[in-house]
Amino acid sequence: MNRIIDERDFQQTSDVKLLLYSKLFEIEKFNFLDGVNSLSQKTKNFFYWNEPAENFSVLGFGEAFSIKENGEKRTIRTGEIVASLKEEMKSNWQNSKELSVPIFLGGIKFSPHNESELWKDFYDADWFIPKHLYFCRKGKCYYVFSSFTEIPEKDFDEEIKEGKKFPLTLTKGNADTIAPRIFESNLENEKERERWYSSVNSALEFIREKKIKKIVLSREVTLKLDSAPNISLLLKKLNNNYPHCYVYAYSKNGSIFFGASPEKLAKFENGWIEADALAGSIPRGRDESEDKILENELLKSSKNINEQRAVVDFISESFKRFSTTVEFSPTPIVRKLPNIQHLWTPIRAKMEDGNTIFSVLEEVHPTPAICGAPWTKAMSSILEMENHDRGLYTGAMGWFNFNNEGEFAVAIRSALLKENLVTAYAGCGIVEGSNPESEFEESKLKLKPIFNLFRK
Repeated sequence: MNRIIDERDFQQTSDVKLLLYSKLFEIEKFNFLDGVNSLSQKTKNFFYWNEPAENFSVLGFGEAFSIKENGEKRTIRTGEIVASLKEEMKSNWQNSKELSVPIFLGGIKFSPHNESELWKDFYDADWFIPKHLYFCRKGKCYYVFSSFTEIPEKDFDEEIKEGKKFPLTLTKGNADTIAPRIFESNLENEKERERWYSSVNSALEFIREKKIKKIVLSREVTLKLDSAPNISLLLKKLNNNYPHCYVYAYSKNGSIFFGASPEKLAKFENGWIEADALAGSIPRGRDESEDKILENELLKSSKNINEQRAVVDFISESFKRFSTTVEFSPTPIVRKLPNIQHLWTPIRAKMEDGNTIFSVLEEVHPTPAICGAPWTKAMSSILEMENHDRGLYTGAMGWFNFNNEGEFAVAIRSALLKENLVTAYAGCGIVEGSNPESEFEESKLKLKPIFNLFRK
C-alpha cells in the first residue's frame, strides 16, 4: 500500500514494517517542458528544476512520500525523518557512486513565522519523493519509480510501465506561444512607492541608531494578466534568458512558485559544500564601454562592497562550524546577468564527518544577502516592517538524496502564479548610505526577469 506521510503521522506508523522501494531505468531523452505542459493542463502537482548551462534537468510528480513541516524545527525534523526513512530502503541505485539521484524535491520558506492565505498551499518545509521522477545529467536521461509500502512490497510492474510511457504520450512543442498581457500592476503605484520609502527610512534610522548593520527589505508586486499563462512557456523563456541560473517551478494545488535564481545557497557533492556570496548590484550598460564603467563603479562602491562582505563573512564563518578547510578569494568578482551585475564570491568547504545537509542548512539559511546583519535583529525587523508574507520567496528550492548530496538555490527573481494573478518579489539590502529612490529603482531592475515574461 502506497503512503504519503508527514511529520505528524510518521511516528504513528513506525511500528509497521515499511519499505521505500525505488527503481531506476535509463530512458530516451525528451523535452521536460512538454512534460510540464501536460501536467499543468491536467492540474497535477509537480516540481521542475533546470540548470541550462550544466545540462541538468529534473521533473517529478506524484507523491510516494512527503515531509510537510511547520515551525522553527522544520529543518531539524526533516533531517530526522530522512535518517529514519533511509534505514528501510530497497533500490537498484542507492550504492551507485557515479550517479547522484535527486530523490527528494521541494523547498523551504524564508521564515516559519508568517501564515497567509496566499501561501496556504505550501508548508514551511515542503519536500516529497516523487512516485515518478525523470532527470537528465551529462547527456543521459533516467526514470526513477518510487513507492513507500509495507513489506512485503507489492508488484509495481504496471505503475512502472505507466511511468516509462509518460514521455511517449507528450505533445511535442507548445501551441501557446504568446504570453498574456499585463493589464494591471502596482509596480510603480504611488502608494506602493510611499510605503517603500517609509520602510527604507525606518531601516536607515535603525542603522543610524546602531540597532542593525544591514536589513534586506522586499517588495510584493502584483500583476493581473488578461489570461492565465502557460507555465511551460514562462519556464522556456527563463531557460533561454538566464542559462546560468537555476530555473524552477513548484506546483501545488493550483499555486505555482517559479523563478530563475542566480544564487547558490549550498551544493553538496563529493564531501564538499559550495555556496555563493552574491550581494551588491548595478545595472548592465547599454554597450560594452558603459557596461565596463558600471562594473568598475560597482567594484569601487564601499556601500556595495560592505554589503557583500557581510554575506561572505556570514557564510565562511558558518562553514567553519562544519569544516577546517574553507576556501574563497578575498576579492569579489562581478557576476553579469542579462539585466544586472552583482558582486560575487564563490565559497567552498570540505565537510567533516558527522555533519549533514540539514545541519548546514539550519546554519546558513537565511543569509545576510536576503535577511541582514546581525541576523536575529534583522529577521525580527523584517517580520515587523514588511506588510506581506514572503512565503517561498528568499527561501530555498532544490533537491537532495540519502547520500548527503544535494543542491539548493536561494529562491529569488521569483513569483507565485495563481490562474491569471502573478505575485512577484524583489528585495534590496539597506545599509548606511542607502537611498530610498535608488533602492526602489533597484527593486524594479530585479523584478524584470518576471515582468519581461509578459506583454505590456
